[in-house]
Amino acid sequence: MSSEKTVKIGISFESLLEAISSLAVPEKRKLWELLETELFQDEEEEGEDNPETIAEIQAARTDYQAGNYLTLDQYLAQRERKSS
Repeated sequence: MSSEKTVKIGISFESLLEAISSLAVPEKRKLWELLETELFQDEEEEGEDNPETIAEIQAARTDYQAGNYLTLDQYLAQRERKSS
């Protein structure tokens, strides 16, 4: 049987910014990864209920099923031709 202990503390945003700026680069990267994961999850949850996002996903699926897409190799070759 495991019990989870959580502690919530109140800290001003400015104090948080000061604390972050004092971190070493590896700690900042670790924080960045954590924030990126959190933001991705939040955006994913918001997108699931957003009618605009649902419509964009459906349109992309329809295009894919119709063959209206480029493979990565095709895209890179096309991009290379345009820059030549």
